[in-house]
Amino acid sequence: MGIGKKTRFGLAAAFGTAAILALGVNPAFAQEGNFTVGSGSCVAVEEIQLQSTSTGWHDLMENNPIQASATDPYWCRFSLIDNGTEVWHSSGAGSGWWADGPGHNMQACVERWYNGTRQTHTCGPLN
Repeated sequence: MGIGKKTRFGLAAAFGTAAILALGVNPAFAQEGNFTVGSGSCVAVEEIQLQSTSTGWHDLMENNPIQASATDPYWCRFSLIDNGTEVWHSSGAGSGWWADGPGHNMQACVERWYNGTRQTHTCGPLN
């Protein structure tokens, strides 16, 4: 009598969880995923991923502009906010990955400006 597919999957999940606990890895509690931020000509994707680093598994976040086509006098501003302070901004380039582990509360924001006046300001989930 062989082991069924469901049983094999359950055993693999149990062994995987046991291995993580045995290694002392503390997975992040944040919600990983991709979240669309902004609208119209200024749109980005807030990407949150659990990634392996030299110090264990940690959340990393990226602000990835996918629409930065505002034309003068309109323009876009993309930023990353950490613990209430802006740590990065751009008018269209991506942020690259930033550590979003313990001690960090980050979110990606998108602003649309017109002639020096901010028209819209939206942020993704606080992570």
